[in-house]
Amino acid sequence: MCVVDPLSFRAVSRRSFLGTALVAGAAAALDVGRRWVLPGVAEGAETAAKNGGPGSVGVNFKWLGTDGWEITFGKKTILLDPWLSRTNAGLFSGKFDPKTRPTVEEALIDQHVTRADHILIGHGHYDHIADVPYIAKKTDAMVIGSESHINMLRAYGLPDAKLVPCKGGEFLQFDGYTIEVFPSLHSLQPTKKVPIPGRFTSVPPIPATIMDMPEGDSLVYMLTIGGKFSVFLTSTANFIERAIGGLRPDVALFAPLGGRQVAAFTPRLLKAINHPPVILPTHWDNWEKPITDPPQDLRDVLGDGGNLDIIVKDIKQESPTSRVVVLKYFESFAP
Repeated sequence: MCVVDPLSFRAVSRRSFLGTALVAGAAAALDVGRRWVLPGVAEGAETAAKNGGPGSVGVNFKWLGTDGWEITFGKKTILLDPWLSRTNAGLFSGKFDPKTRPTVEEALIDQHVTRADHILIGHGHYDHIADVPYIAKKTDAMVIGSESHINMLRAYGLPDAKLVPCKGGEFLQFDGYTIEVFPSLHSLQPTKKVPIPGRFTSVPPIPATIMDMPEGDSLVYMLTIGGKFSVFLTSTANFIERAIGGLRPDVALFAPLGGRQVAAFTPRLLKAINHPPVILPTHWDNWEKPITDPPQDLRDVLGDGGNLDIIVKDIKQESPTSRVVVLKYFESFAP
């Protein structure tokens, strides 16, 4: 959850919702000439080629919605924050219910997730972690996250042999690739607080509501394949500059929501990671809309801060040589 602090939701967001009726649908993809034009494209973002792309580096990216990604190379599959179930807690309609139970749409997950070697957890909110217990059991994947994330997964009975708690600073070596772990921060709300804060220092009961899934610390990852091609993986609009400064990923995820509450978020982040050649926007969509619909940004709720056109414009201004590629749900991109 990277946009609205549910504990101060009415105070923060009431004015935003007064105009919702006037701009409803403005964030939806536009049907122009019988083709869907995604948010962001108007300001220079690209879409993936029909075949995904040239695939010259042997790596494929598939967006699962929200901050969920599937990255495949060779016979390996890495998942980041895989969450497809779309629990509607009323967050964007002004009717937020903190007692909403997290749902797990097993049939939908089975349709789109068939295997995984590793699952990386950016942070522990429900829209990042709620599907992980089912997916981890289904795929027998190794799960990497903070101590808090791992303690929550232990509550679901996942075996310790498949759980890797990290603090940030770890450099994990696997067959033909590495995963570096860096400490990070969650985006801030207008209250300057993190929504659903907290962490698990021991194994909790199985979460009964979405409020039982706290942030539990945030991590970013650098996946490097064959010692040559690297990917920067993040889950929210904040970072620790000294931790990631000097990284040079070939592809970087960019999670914009809440970034306007962080000083000079876009220019500082792009400078820290050396203006990557390819940027993939992530966690920009309305995750309470059905995943069977085209992705919609959050301009009707958050104004400019949720408008992917403006976000892409800001990225291109700071990093004009970077390609910004916007995907549809379950669409693939192969650089």
